[in-house]
Amino acid sequence: MPTTNEAPDASVDATSSSRRPANRRDLILEAAIDLFHQRGYPATSVDDIGKAVDVSGPAIYRHFSSKEDLLLEAIKLAADEVHAINGRARAESSDARELLAGYIRAYVDVALERSALIAVWNSEARHLSSEQRSPMSRRLRSWSTEWVDALQDARPELDERSARLLVTGAIGMITSITTARPTEVEGLADSITSMALSTLDTPVD
Repeated sequence: MPTTNEAPDASVDATSSSRRPANRRDLILEAAIDLFHQRGYPATSVDDIGKAVDVSGPAIYRHFSSKEDLLLEAIKLAADEVHAINGRARAESSDARELLAGYIRAYVDVALERSALIAVWNSEARHLSSEQRSPMSRRLRSWSTEWVDALQDARPELDERSARLLVTGAIGMITSITTARPTEVEGLADSITSMALSTLDTPVD
């Protein structure tokens, strides 16, 4: 077994993540994300995660208190990455319509690049305890509220309920396509972005 001074094992399965983990803790978390995505949270054990990074299961507890803690950290990571891309979109936009397009394209790009992480957030967060799930749900909902605000600025005729309905539909569409492990399609990100914008333009009676 590698000591803590050795470099992370490059053989870990990271096919759904193009980002190279910077340290042992990140390596473990990325392996957990991949396994939760491939097998589902209930079917993945701490020993499975340890095997993927060539450490013993108990060694993982030096970095994470439990398997649920690994899932919680994955959901936090998803929230952090989505909030970060929203911030970049705001910095690069001059009006509400441009901001909406920026929010959508940023989410499309990160969801395609980090499909396993987004899929785990979308499908496995329900396995968190209610104590952990409630604050994470509020945190994740807050980024969609930024979309709602921008949509209402772009379409003042929409009330909050109607705007949130459209935003939920657009986000759901993006998430379902990008987490379905799509084959390489030229212009896929552009197509998804266009479809999402069309969703937000849908008339609401």
